[in-house]
Amino acid sequence: MLLNETLVKRFKEAYDKLNASGKLVPKARLDEYHKTFEQNFGPEQLKQLDGVALLEKMHDHSSVNRDSLVYWLEFKDDDELPAIFGSIAGGSALKFGIYKRKENGIWMTGSPQKQQELSLEEAVDYARKHRDQLIRGAALLEKLPHQATDEDYRALQQQMEAEAPDVSDTAWGHKYFYMLYPDKLIDYHVSHYQRFYLYKLQQVPPRGEGRYLTDGRFITVANELGIPGKHLSVILGNLFGRPH
Repeated sequence: MLLNETLVKRFKEAYDKLNASGKLVPKARLDEYHKTFEQNFGPEQLKQLDGVALLEKMHDHSSVNRDSLVYWLEFKDDDELPAIFGSIAGGSALKFGIYKRKENGIWMTGSPQKQQELSLEEAVDYARKHRDQLIRGAALLEKLPHQATDEDYRALQQQMEAEAPDVSDTAWGHKYFYMLYPDKLIDYHVSHYQRFYLYKLQQVPPRGEGRYLTDGRFITVANELGIPGKHLSVILGNLFGRPH
C-alpha cells in the first residue's frame, strides 16, 4: 500500500465522520453528475457540432449563455451540476484561449496585456482545434489502464503534450478530462494543489512536471481506501486545509 497504517486509520476515521455528517456526496449521485456532463459535452456530443454552433457551445463565456462548456466548467452550480469538482476560477476569460466581448460580441484572443480581435471564421477555427484536442485527449484516457502505474501516467503526460498541446496544460482542460474520467484523474486542476496534497500523503511526487503525472497516486490511494477520488479530495481538504 502507498499509505502507512497510521494514515489509513486517520483517513478512515475522517471518512466515517464526514459521511455521518452528510458532507460526502454518495457515489451514485456523483456518477449521475459525471454522466450529465458527458451527455452535454462528451466527445460524441462535440463531434456532432461545427461552425458557430460549436463555437458557442464551447466558448461563449457570457452570463447569458449558461449552456456552454466554459460556463459549466467555471460557473455552473445548481442541482444539475453543483460546483464541487475543483475550482478553475481566477484570471481572465483568456485562460480559455478565446472569449466573446460582452460589449460588442467580438471574439478575442491573445494575452490580457495584448488582446487581438478575431474574425468569426478565426474564432470557429479555435473552437475546432480545441474540440479536436479534447477528443484526442479523451481517447488517451480511455486507453489508460485501471491500476495504472507512475510510468503509465508519465506516458499519458507525454501523449497529452503531443496530442492536445493547447488544452491539456490548462486548468479547464484538466477539469474537462476529469469530469469524463473521475476514476483516472483527481479534481486538483493545478500542479501546486496536486503536490501539496501528495506531500500530505507522505508521498514524493513523481519526477518531472505536468498536470497528469501525479493523478495516478491519488487514484491508487482512493482505490486502496475503497472510496471515490472525490471523497479522497474532500477528506484531504478537511484534514489539511488549502495549500499554503
